Amino acid sequence: MTTLPNQDLLRDFFRSLPESAQGGVDNGNMYVNRAQGDGYDPVSELKQYIQWEEPDISGCYLFSGLRGSGKTTELNRLKAELQKDGIAAFYCDASIYLNLNNPQLGLAELLMAALAGLADAVRKEYQKDPFSSSIWERIKNLLDSNVNTETKLKVGIPGIAEVEATLQDNPDFREKLISFAQQSSTFYDEAAKFARDIAAFIRQKTEKEDQKIVLIIDSLERISAPSGDENKLFDSLKEIFFNEPARLRLPSLSVVYSVPPYLHAVLPGVKNEFHRVSLPNFNVVDSQDHKNPEGTRKMAEIVSHRFPGWREIITEPALEDLAWKLGGNVRLFFSVLRTVAIKAQLGKHPLPIDTGSNFIAHALNESARPLLWLTSPDLELLKRFMKNGKNPAENIKNLATDLPPVIRLFDHSLVLDYYQDGDVWYGVPPLVRDYVKD
Repeated sequence: MTTLPNQDLLRDFFRSLPESAQGGVDNGNMYVNRAQGDGYDPVSELKQYIQWEEPDISGCYLFSGLRGSGKTTELNRLKAELQKDGIAAFYCDASIYLNLNNPQLGLAELLMAALAGLADAVRKEYQKDPFSSSIWERIKNLLDSNVNTETKLKVGIPGIAEVEATLQDNPDFREKLISFAQQSSTFYDEAAKFARDIAAFIRQKTEKEDQKIVLIIDSLERISAPSGDENKLFDSLKEIFFNEPARLRLPSLSVVYSVPPYLHAVLPGVKNEFHRVSLPNFNVVDSQDHKNPEGTRKMAEIVSHRFPGWREIITEPALEDLAWKLGGNVRLFFSVLRTVAIKAQLGKHPLPIDTGSNFIAHALNESARPLLWLTSPDLELLKRFMKNGKNPAENIKNLATDLPPVIRLFDHSLVLDYYQDGDVWYGVPPLVRDYVKD
């Protein structure tokens, strides 16, 4: 049965599919397990490692996931489950403190952001400022600098007017910090002391001397490089995660860092220094590019949690076909469904929308429009991944020339990772394949 479009219904459907997840919020009621049966679940694995560690071990973990794969939702789940088990877990969105469009991110900047984010999260949790001087003021005193550390960011905590400053707000501070950290270990000593102090405050508040503390740092996978600056980004990642990996460990707590999904491909030695887990996309395709019904069903389940009446708007075959064409990437999936809703309203299209609708075709064409501008190196690398997704490192023939397209393809979700048959493999979404000619 078809009906004329209902503007309120379509509007509510549109609003139920957010462009991005909100960090630090328990959204367990909307969670859908992407693992096949009792298969690989990266969050459960990471949680188990953290639980079994001794409380005084400074654990350091890398959590990788493509943009739009649902990484923030999974990290929210990790935080909530750790807290339920009595672990003091805190969330930090690195994009608040750092300019992630600057490819020359330094190790000192990252640690400043981590400690500032932890301090802000502790203030919000306990409704109290734990220190008379912030990490910014401590480091400023070490620099003997007159740079301004005030910020325009506000937080709704009685008696606390401002959150920590950000390196985006204070470019002069950033410049002095980088120079200071390169010349002396004093910065790292002070950072370690601050971490111990804040851990002591948390243990005092929880009344547990052996309280396990975890800091989750999100959004670092979004660090990007303008075209032509990919080698600067590579140098930054190498400094942070390869040259001095021990610096990333903070005493008295464990840290989970989100990282770009291509990190292990361009710096394979990183896996020797950290425990690393990778969040795959929903497995809607198999290695032969055929539709995987279990994966597309789970994508439909995601929509059901957010909008139970979605079948009034789009048929199940049409929705699952979209999930398959977009490769199981949640953000792309939501984006196209939002566009379909807009077009259905403007075009007065009868509901529900079925497979083959021009509105679906138009929404997919809009989503694929950037593919018309793929460069020759991008197309060549896509062809390699289409032929060999099991061993991605083999697709990188020369790092100097292949690094820029590798970063671009992963940043724009043109190559997606999946978990199948006990291992991770990489594939090109069916929609993207249509634009890659042999």
